[in-house]
Parts: sequence; structure tokens; C-alpha cells
Amino acid sequence: MGNSVGNLQDYWDVIDAHSQLQGGFIWDWVDQGLLEHTDDGEPFWAYGGDYGPPDTPSDKNFLINGLVSADRKPHPHMREVKKVYQHVKAELIDSLYATFRIISRYDFTNLQSVVITWSIMGDGQTLVEGTLPPLDVAPHDSMTIRPPLPEILHQPGVEYFLNLRYATREETPLVVEGHELGWDQFRLAWDVPTRPTEIADLPELDLVEGEQTLLVEGERFTVTFDRQRGELLSLTYDDTELIRTGPVPNFWRAPTDNDFGNEMPRRLALWRGAGKNRTVEKVNVRAVSPREVALDVLATLPEVGARYHTTYRVLGSGDIIVTNRFEPVSDELPEMPRFGMTMTLPVEFENMAWYGRGPHESYWDRKTGATVGVYRGTVMEQYYPYVRPQENGNKTDVRWVALANENGVGLLAVGMPLLSVSAHHFTVEDFDPGQEKRQRHTFHLRPRDLVTLNLDYKQMGVGGDDSWGARTHPEYMLPVRNYWYAFRLRPFSAAEDPMKLSHERF
Repeated sequence: MGNSVGNLQDYWDVIDAHSQLQGGFIWDWVDQGLLEHTDDGEPFWAYGGDYGPPDTPSDKNFLINGLVSADRKPHPHMREVKKVYQHVKAELIDSLYATFRIISRYDFTNLQSVVITWSIMGDGQTLVEGTLPPLDVAPHDSMTIRPPLPEILHQPGVEYFLNLRYATREETPLVVEGHELGWDQFRLAWDVPTRPTEIADLPELDLVEGEQTLLVEGERFTVTFDRQRGELLSLTYDDTELIRTGPVPNFWRAPTDNDFGNEMPRRLALWRGAGKNRTVEKVNVRAVSPREVALDVLATLPEVGARYHTTYRVLGSGDIIVTNRFEPVSDELPEMPRFGMTMTLPVEFENMAWYGRGPHESYWDRKTGATVGVYRGTVMEQYYPYVRPQENGNKTDVRWVALANENGVGLLAVGMPLLSVSAHHFTVEDFDPGQEKRQRHTFHLRPRDLVTLNLDYKQMGVGGDDSWGARTHPEYMLPVRNYWYAFRLRPFSAAEDPMKLSHERF
């Protein structure tokens, strides 16, 4: 139902390992909704309690539970199903020489009917590619392949991937020639470390300490903090304001249909306002050097009985390194829906690029079907209109994300090392109906005059066993314990490349 189909790959790992098992019986194929229109003519999919007198029994949106929408358009999780189900698969044998084994899961088809192409990607760019000759691989057999690679000079900080694509060689009934049957992607062990930037080589900073605010000025940028709340108030770059509200702790996500099925909104309700209602105990300012200023913030989370530490390191380069540490007092608290920070940017920062899994949404337990690459789109394009509004649009394994205005000025966030990210013209509260599921539709949402940017360590998986009680699998949960994560914020201009900026280390 809704944002679902988590942990499907885990089921298939078991099915592939035991010949007596079978599976793939997903309930349901299609959302059972009916097209209706508001009084203003806006279309929406109606369900359950939209029909009949007020006292008509209804299970709300329970039949909105398909892999495709009512008009047969695939939902994002359809890509996960296709990836998990694919009959041609590969295993990486040697990460240094990009050697792999092709495996056929077909029962009757020889792989000579499949076109297999390969490519080596460096930071999302194709460096070399080729097509394998037809492979005489019988059903349930395999073959080891080592593609003919030219010598590739491994650059510092660049990530290299081997991408494989499987497609039909000839047209068959209902399937065109060149139809993609599946793909695989493997990270290669070609890493060359980046030499850290010396802080002493950066431009100097000016520090102005007031009673209420802290002002840090550098070349082309100014950073302002609230001394009492320990929050980032303003970040200007080339006279452009990059933020509306600075990053604050966030432990909540808008409940999915599966979340409502296992009573997550009630069971984990104490996390809903834990970040917003924190109490700041101490803010300490340190002039580490003429080129570095640090702000240490100690807060308590009264609703969950925990300590939360945030450190901001402002460098002469314009980078702001944000480090977060969560320390629980009790280990008897329920799991967190999310551990991260949320902030907002002015609405004009509509152009989004990221290096991570995509192009569609992915989650901790549903990312097998998303490749690592560089993707671009608008912020609005990241929103997926689930029939009943809920959590959507997340991206996993994000190396960096950049939001820019039409002039190419923007804000870059770099994971240290990886982030879970989402950006919307909505807030979490817009997608969240509260502790009870309500009769809501897409027309209840209206884009706001802002960009909400969530920079998370992780959020819990979406689950997928059923929609009436099953919880997310434990390995995709955030049990209460000590957590630490960090990211780097960096303003940039149209002349600067976010990928190159992301390689910098301090």
C-alpha cells in the first residue's frame, strides 16, 4: 500500500538460495481507485469513504495497494520489483580488474538472445563502454567475463562503477527489440585518496560576537548564528541569501500506509516533536584559528530523555561542517523513525542535482532498483503523488546534493560519507495527517513558498510484508543508541562544479 515494497530483495535472496522455494505473489497489481474531480476541476483518485452516506462502513484507502496506479502508471516501487525479478544477474569476481560472472535464472532461454552491454563510470561519467559477443549460457548456468579495459588513470576522490545492462536482441510478441530486461552495478576498488586541504591555506575570517547573534564573514560569504538557540540564521553568498531556516534536529517522517498499519504514529509519537521541542542548554563559540570558527551546541530532548550535540565549523573556504551526536539516557525508548536534520531554502532554489541512488525515490530497505549516478531535476519533480499523501521522494546513498537558482548560485551538501536526502516544496507536516489516518488526497496539498531540505543519517525502511500490522524489519530500523553523523554545507556559483567541490577534504 502506498509507499511500500520494502525488503523484497531479502525475500528473493532466500528464494534464489533454495530451489524448493517460489514467490513473487504481490498483492495487488493495480490501485482500485476511481477518477473524480474537485469542484474546481482538479482530478484525483477517489477511494473508500469518498462514497456513500457518512455512516457507510469503509476501510479508507485499503484498496489503493497496487504496483501501478489506477490508470496503470507504474509507482516508484515497481522499479524495485523489476530489478529483483530479473532473470539475468551478475556477481563481481574481481573488483580490481572488473571481472564478473553472468548468471542465467531462466528455465528455458539461452542467453544468446540477450544483448549485454557494459560501461565503466567515473563520478557518473562514462569512461569506456562496450558490448559483449552473444554468450552461449544455458538456463541455470553461468560464465565468467573480463571485459577488455583500456588503461584508466585513477583520479583522486573519484568513485568508479561497473554498469551492466541486459536487453532483448530481437523483437518477440509484446516485447520490442532492445527492451531492458535488467541491469547490475558494482563499485570498483579503484579509490585514490584525496589530499586534505590545509586549513592554514584558507582565507581568513572576521568574527563579530554579539549578545544575540554571532557573525562570521569571509570572502564572498557571511554566516549568522543565533547565540541563544545555537541555530544557523543566515548564509549569504555573493549577496544571495541561501537559507530561510537553518538545519534543526528531526526524528519524524510522515507516516506511510504501512506505518499506520502497525500503529507507528501512536507507538512512536514521542519522536514527532522531539527535535522541535529541544531545550538548548549551552552554546560555546571558539575561534579555533584565524581561518576557522566553531560553534558547539548542547541541547536536551525532554520528550525522549536524551542529549543532542551539534558542532558547526565555519572555514575560510565558505564550508560549514555540521556534526551531530545523539546520546540517549535510556535504552528503553522505541525506535526512531528518522535521525537527521531539516532546513528550508528560498523557493527559487528549484534546480536539484545529486550524486547517489536514483533517479526515482529509494529507501533503506528498497534501494536495489536504483543505480548510483548523477541525477538532475526540479524540486517539484522529486514529489511523488501517492493517492493518500505520505512520506515520498527520498534518495539514499547520496554523496552530495546541490540546490541552485536560475543564476547557478546554490547550496551544496556533502555527506561524510553518505546521506539520505529529500527536497520538497512541502513540509513534513503537509504529508502527515496526525495519529489517525484521514480521508486525504493530492488536492489537499499546496506547494509552499520554500524548499524543505532533509539531510538525514537515515530514516527507517518502509516495510512491505503486509499493511495491517507488520513492522519494518529490524535491520532497517533505528534502535535507540548513540548515533553520530556529519555533512558539509558549501555555497557555490555557476562557475563551480559541485562534483569537484565534493572531493575536497578538510
